[in-house]
Amino acid sequence: MILNEIFYSIQGEGLNIGKPAVFVRFGNCNLKCRWCDTKYTWRGNKEVALGNVIKEIRKYKQCKHLVITGGEPMLQQKAILALRKAFPKYYIEVETNGSQPVCCFDAVDLFTVSYKTSNSGNAPYELKTRNEKCVYKFVVGGKADLPEIAVVIKKYKLPANKIFLMPRGVTRAAILKNQNFIVDYCKIKGYTFSTRLHILLGLK
Repeated sequence: MILNEIFYSIQGEGLNIGKPAVFVRFGNCNLKCRWCDTKYTWRGNKEVALGNVIKEIRKYKQCKHLVITGGEPMLQQKAILALRKAFPKYYIEVETNGSQPVCCFDAVDLFTVSYKTSNSGNAPYELKTRNEKCVYKFVVGGKADLPEIAVVIKKYKLPANKIFLMPRGVTRAAILKNQNFIVDYCKIKGYTFSTRLHILLGLK
């Protein structure tokens, strides 16, 4: 598989925020977000044998929670299927931009689908990752982003209890600056607010 890194930390965003997890970061992405904080996955990746990846994950025996992230993991779905086979009792969470057809739904416990709106610099695309295992996370840079997010939610009939809004920012100051109006909007709409806990705590 094309791998960027493996590390042990806590989930900083979304439904499982605060939970310890082993992060398996795949390399390469089909989108190029202007504010991406993992641009290092666009290049400098390495092809790693599956056995070596499994061995590295098993070093963290205390944790049975995998977060497969990127880059864009849905570009390597056979690798996800292989990891499920190797770790049948693990909780496997995948972070994806939702632009790719999915053939590994049965291998994953949770898909955190982060649809990229125009503030990312990407052209609009079809949301292809949708089923009962999905939650939907939107990165919010300012109030001007909210109408576009509302259009996407309405277009795909996404349920309010599956929507997470998260402030854009790679520093503590940026997260704190943007969060209050997002919290207020979540209270109105019944959405869930997600901070970026790893940024606030200075973690990876």
